[in-house]
Amino acid sequence: MKKLFYLIFCTTCLFSCNNTKEEKELTPEEHRTQDSVSKAEQKHFSDSLKSKNPLLIMPPDSAYTGTYVDKYPSGITKFTGFFRFGKRHGQWLSFYPSGLMWSEMHYDKGIRQGPNNTFYQNGKPRYVGFYKSDKRDSVWCFYDTLGNLAEKVLMKNDRQIRTLPLK
Repeated sequence: MKKLFYLIFCTTCLFSCNNTKEEKELTPEEHRTQDSVSKAEQKHFSDSLKSKNPLLIMPPDSAYTGTYVDKYPSGITKFTGFFRFGKRHGQWLSFYPSGLMWSEMHYDKGIRQGPNNTFYQNGKPRYVGFYKSDKRDSVWCFYDTLGNLAEKVLMKNDRQIRTLPLK
C-alpha cells in the first residue's frame, strides 16, 4: 500500500511539475514583425546610450558585420572601422573636426589588441603603446605637445611596472 501511494505521489508530482510550453509555429509575417520590434528596441537603446556619450561607437545591430563610418556635421570623418558580428575588428581610426588623425587602435573580436597611437590636434604624438588582450602591455611612451618624449613606462597586464629612463 505504501509503495502504491508513493508511486501515485511521484507520478502526480512529475506531471504537475512539467511546465514546458508548446511552441507556436510563427508565420513569416510574425517573424518579420518580431525582427522589426527587436531592431527598433536595439536602435532605441543604442540612441539613448549615444545621447549620454556622443563618442560612443555602436553597431547598427548586435550581429552587424561591415564598415562603420561616422562623420561630423561638416562631413569630415569622425570614426571609421569595421564591425564583425557586432564587435570592433581590425583597425579603427578617429579624427579631430579639422580632419587630422586623433587615434589609431586595433581590435580583435571586440578586444583591444595591438598598437595604439594617439595624437594631439597639432598632429604630434600624444602617446604610443601596445594592447594585449585588452590590457596595456610593453613600453608606453608619452609626449608633450611639441612632440618631445616626456615619459616612458613599462606596462604589464594593465599595471605600471616601472618608469624607464628617457634616452
